[in-house]
Amino acid sequence: MREGLFRKDEFRYDATRDAYVCPADQLLKPIRHGRLRDLAKVDYGNRQACRDCPMRARCTNDVRSVSRLENEDALDRMAERLKTRPEILDRRREVVEHPFGSIKQWMYQGAFLMRGLTKVRAEFSLTALAYNLRRALNILGVEAMTAAVAA
Repeated sequence: MREGLFRKDEFRYDATRDAYVCPADQLLKPIRHGRLRDLAKVDYGNRQACRDCPMRARCTNDVRSVSRLENEDALDRMAERLKTRPEILDRRREVVEHPFGSIKQWMYQGAFLMRGLTKVRAEFSLTALAYNLRRALNILGVEAMTAAVAA
């Protein structure tokens, strides 16, 4: 998006009316329904309001539209939770990102070798299994691990 134009987060979504309210307090209603990957996508706009808008130069050259995916309400709720507790993201980085970095470094897993969702899932499952076994061996030791497997 061009510098100086309104960002999507400056538009307010009104769930009761299924419409966006733009920074000029105009209502943007659904104008197109489509799909983005496997998600339903709705574009919102208001041609008449854009034509007559005094803030048009800060928003668009023609008619402004804003897109919303079917799961965007969940993303909005997550953004609100992150605003109240930003330290959660730092904790996630500490806990979740480390295994992925280790997998990439230890197992040279920079990119998937297979194509297609089913094959990629299988490849990652094997990689995660190898990672978990390696971690268990490092934490428990070989003797404790073989005793646990034997039991």
